[in-house]
Amino acid sequence: MDDRKPRYGGGLSLGKKGPRPRGGKVASPSPSPDQLLRRRKVEELGKQGLPLALAQAVANGQLTLNDAVLKLQRADEAARLVRLHGIAHSLAVQVAMGQADLATVLCTRRVEAYVKESSGRTLFDLIGSTWALGVYGQKTRQLTMLRNDKYEVEVRKAGEGQTGEPELLHKTTVKYAYAPADFKLVRKHLEYDKELRSTSAEPRLRPQDRYACSDRKIGAWWNGKTVVRLATMEGEVFTGEIAWFSKFEVGLQNRAGVEVVVFRHALADAREGKH
Repeated sequence: MDDRKPRYGGGLSLGKKGPRPRGGKVASPSPSPDQLLRRRKVEELGKQGLPLALAQAVANGQLTLNDAVLKLQRADEAARLVRLHGIAHSLAVQVAMGQADLATVLCTRRVEAYVKESSGRTLFDLIGSTWALGVYGQKTRQLTMLRNDKYEVEVRKAGEGQTGEPELLHKTTVKYAYAPADFKLVRKHLEYDKELRSTSAEPRLRPQDRYACSDRKIGAWWNGKTVVRLATMEGEVFTGEIAWFSKFEVGLQNRAGVEVVVFRHALADAREGKH
């Protein structure tokens, strides 16, 4: 009686196993003529400087040689743009493929960096300085900055020194500002929008009620040194190049080279101007 136990639930093997092939390797079939042809083509393309992946794609008919060379050129151009400008590789690839404009990409990056750095800038922080402030009611007041609060600024009438009575001025009542010494050069180049001038206007306290002019738009003008035309709610029109801008204000250099600060909450229109 054979007391050998069957393995894995099966019965006893009735036959004898033949000898196992030595080495455990199965001979691979010889390459076909087409395979040999593709291999030779890959080798030839590699000698011409084409990377292996692109050479194989061309040999397999997945790409034409022209397309492969174009892809290689785009990859080289993208790498060059990354090294030269420090832009993200994905943006560099889009520029190399013609899907994005390099000047626009660089402008956007510069504007974003500038906004991050300068968004909080405001002349109300210049404590002790004196400005000619254009306020609603089509008036101009010469005031000295004493203290800057969140919504109001404490000021004193210029020339009164320490004897003048301080007052609180709500920031939204200020439309524009310039140095008092520049009065003549500001007035000489100041224009008016007749339609806006003929209608009554008052400060817009809620941001959603104000004229929308994005950082991106203003930043593109600033970056390109574009001449712009800024009109206030009461129709004062200032024309010039943007010297600086922040979340609250736009520093505009007019044709006489004098800087006028226009408050964004007082804007009624902003567009490209004429030289």
